[in-house]
Amino acid sequence: MCESAVYLVRGPTKDLVMAEVARMTVAGNTITCFDTLGERRILEGVRIVDANLMKHEIILEPVKG
Repeated sequence: MCESAVYLVRGPTKDLVMAEVARMTVAGNTITCFDTLGERRILEGVRIVDANLMKHEIILEPVKG
């Protein structure tokens, strides 16, 4: 499968936001994650830091400002 896990990093803490994410959309500082069943999670005030597709892992962090 091609799904990835999305994590939010705050300092030393890395929290799983959503598993098995099949699609992500980005609009400014808002990222919407969609899983394989059509569930979605909207995250505001974040940005993508790393997308390691070999590990099926996407890392987000809060936008500073």
